[in-house]
Amino acid sequence: EHNSHNHACCCHSHEHKEIVLNDVEKSILMDLSKYHCLPISRFIMSSSTEEEARFVALSSVFINALDDSMEKVKKIGAILSRLEENDLITLDYDIPIRGYDYDQYTNSELYSYFKETVKEGMKKTTNLCDTAEIELGSMALTEYGNEVLSRLK
Repeated sequence: EHNSHNHACCCHSHEHKEIVLNDVEKSILMDLSKYHCLPISRFIMSSSTEEEARFVALSSVFINALDDSMEKVKKIGAILSRLEENDLITLDYDIPIRGYDYDQYTNSELYSYFKETVKEGMKKTTNLCDTAEIELGSMALTEYGNEVLSRLK
């Protein structure tokens, strides 16, 4: 049994409030515990001419199936953001999972729709953003997330 309390970690000085998790949140934490990290992405709108014009259109995107709906993705995204705010998971958009095939993200209907939307937006002369990008990253349990999970089991 690995005891993480021996490590001097900044996290332990913070007081964590009691968190009540719903079933979806529990199952995400359990999946992370099982797989160590899971893929995540965010959709970015940017401009090929204005370097500063870069906006996150949709973040905390976790896609399970190629045809996941916007509603489903937004719902899970809100849950992931809440888990991150409570210091249970980390969301890193600059650390893709090595060797992981992000096809379900890059080929998803949602990303296609996003690219189409950006292309449509280009026709409006006021729109700076003409490029749709996807940032591929990963999510993982924090030490605190592990602690909370072990108390649930």
